[in-house]
Amino acid sequence: MNRLAFTNVDPRLSAALTILALFGGCGGAEPEPTLDETFAAIVAEARDAAGSPGLSAAVAVNGEMVWSGASGLADVENGVPATADSVYRIASISKPVAGVALMQLVEQGAIDLDAEVQTYFPAFPEKEQPVTVRHLMTHTSGIRHYNPGEMDMKDHFDTIEGAIEIFKDDPLLFEPGTQYSYSSYAWNIVAGIVENVSGQSFDDYMHENVWGPAGMDATYLEHQGEIVPNRVRQYVKREDGAGVLNAPFADLSIKWAGGGMIAKAPDLVRFALAIDAGTILSPDAHDRMTTPHQLADGTMSEYALGWRIATDEMGTWVAHSGGATGGSTRLLRLPERGVAVAVFSNVQSAGGLPETARRLAEAALEHTAAP
Repeated sequence: MNRLAFTNVDPRLSAALTILALFGGCGGAEPEPTLDETFAAIVAEARDAAGSPGLSAAVAVNGEMVWSGASGLADVENGVPATADSVYRIASISKPVAGVALMQLVEQGAIDLDAEVQTYFPAFPEKEQPVTVRHLMTHTSGIRHYNPGEMDMKDHFDTIEGAIEIFKDDPLLFEPGTQYSYSSYAWNIVAGIVENVSGQSFDDYMHENVWGPAGMDATYLEHQGEIVPNRVRQYVKREDGAGVLNAPFADLSIKWAGGGMIAKAPDLVRFALAIDAGTILSPDAHDRMTTPHQLADGTMSEYALGWRIATDEMGTWVAHSGGATGGSTRLLRLPERGVAVAVFSNVQSAGGLPETARRLAEAALEHTAAP
């Protein structure tokens, strides 16, 4: 323990000062943790519980970033600490980010959500029943999700048209609009629609119209060969539970819009704040994106246009989780209060991230509500 040194001081005063230094001068009472300390403790506890080498998070409340930080390691082999600037695979949180891009084009009158997919992306063949843009974004298209092994594919696809070859000729699982069935592949077509309608590559469109305006300066489509500052290493848990192993190689070009983006945690909070401020999407378009979808039989889904929606006594929560090869993520928003939380882990199937994000949001709200 470090001790304070006092020179040329009366011994009785020295003893008193030592006691004050060690016990805070309050009869041994522990001081209340600061909000920063509370956030840091929640993140450290969550990293340990998740069995993740590293975990980074960022928090905003009342429309302003109030904290970002990390716990653990970005790179286990080289002992590199995780930080707020660590860049992770954001996995399926790519969907609402891509969804904003498409909704911008809807706002401009360039896309009709209820038009058939082939209107904007003819590379996807017609099916037994029509598939619309809305079906893609609400997971009601009937397009299948990954088959075993496809999530970790190593093949690289230079175009979105090439990436859909693996599933485009498969029959639909059901009549579009009648059921909910999660499909990352459906979002490949969302990226293709953005490209064809905008006349730009999906990458360029995202940089110019979503990531750039939102201040997301470390968000990219993941290209394995490129050098990305602060990129974390990805891990999977050992089957015996004793630590982690390096995650297998996976090329994310098979799912740019569905799960192929990388970012740091503060970028996703800035994304949420930019939506709330109307910087990258109008309030009307945001309302449309966050209105739960109704199936053909009248059943209401918890999924809207790229977001999951839940309502409780605190308000309407807008969220998305992600699970990548070697990563797990959570983005949680409470737009009515200007709250946004991003939590990123560099281990697959981390577990507990939705609860961690909720704890961080509640801590921020409690602090701002305190007198």
